[in-house]
Amino acid sequence: MKVRSSARRRSRVVLWAEVKQKAQTQAMKGHATTIAIALGFTVLLMLAVHFAAQGVLNHAFYRNQDFALQTIDVDIKGGLSRGEILEWAQVAPGMNLMRIQLGDVRSRLSRMPQIASATVERQLPSTLRITVQERQPVARITPFSSSGNQLAQAVYYIDDKGVIMKPKPGERLKPLPVIRGVAHEYIREGERTDRAELLSALNLLRAADYSSLKGELDLTEIEVQGRGYLILRTRDQGRIVFRTDFLQDQIQRLRVILDYAREHQLYVRTVDLTPERNVPVTFF
Repeated sequence: MKVRSSARRRSRVVLWAEVKQKAQTQAMKGHATTIAIALGFTVLLMLAVHFAAQGVLNHAFYRNQDFALQTIDVDIKGGLSRGEILEWAQVAPGMNLMRIQLGDVRSRLSRMPQIASATVERQLPSTLRITVQERQPVARITPFSSSGNQLAQAVYYIDDKGVIMKPKPGERLKPLPVIRGVAHEYIREGERTDRAELLSALNLLRAADYSSLKGELDLTEIEVQGRGYLILRTRDQGRIVFRTDFLQDQIQRLRVILDYAREHQLYVRTVDLTPERNVPVTFF
């Protein structure tokens, strides 16, 4: 009797465990179904809100004729034309002002080598304001061909930041200092040069222009000689060789030499400023 009673109890325990497991499984399935339904409803609700909001935006802004572009106010600091700016900006009257991506317009303008900076603003309901600063060249570059072939582009401009650009087609070249001795393959339009000798040539022109030597140096031309040397001339055709580094120190040494020449009524023929001491000098 005890054996049968024990067997019946074990059977009831097993049956109860199976029933409990089935109930838990069904409960989990029901819970998962509830979550799936809730998530699906949430997604549908979000989509509905999105499309409703899009419809409101389209009606209120993007397709609203009140925001049709009527006036494009272009402020140009420099010699660029309004037509050039509008062509590069890719905007025109009739476009929806709210659909115009101001950052994209500014990026298109800033990519042009002739433009140093650009700002673009909306003035609701129908005006777009564009302000551009033209890049101002400070020197001309006349590169040489390493192969000896004739160059399709013989002259470039360079600004004080080292950005290289082409003159406009048919433009009368600006009367700027000329930098010679740079190979054509190192000239890349629209980019800031990474050539140390070109940047040093700009620094030398700037330093000489602001120094007391300005009246004694011929700043119409500077020659790049190799990767480490620059050549300027005095107004009396004296030849001066600079290193591309420590330009201010070399200008100070040149000041001493020119003062000495003037006091002794001499004319400088050559000065080699590349040594740190015992500078070689010859006179006429």
